[in-house]
Amino acid sequence: MGSSKHSVNLLSEENKVAVYTSDGCHRCILLKKWLKDRKKEFEEKNLDDTNVMTDLIMRNLVVLSAPALEVRNVVYTEDQIFDGERLADTKVLEILEGRVGGHE
Repeated sequence: MGSSKHSVNLLSEENKVAVYTSDGCHRCILLKKWLKDRKKEFEEKNLDDTNVMTDLIMRNLVVLSAPALEVRNVVYTEDQIFDGERLADTKVLEILEGRVGGHE
């Protein structure tokens, strides 16, 4: 559990990406595969880990379900990054490129 790094390219701290996951989460697998296929570096953080949840609470962030995507200290929920069971590719790409800001 905890977190694991999947790196292909080094990103600056401001462009750091975190994927919040949980065990047995099909959408989590889809999101991680999509990021890996596009050679996007991310840190996986399992919501079942108390240290991960403590960090979120200390930062006044709420993640109730997985997957969630954190980019530039903004957390996007599964409703924002998925369209039904399908990953919203264009939206996720816009988030990663900084063309979408804040919670929508």
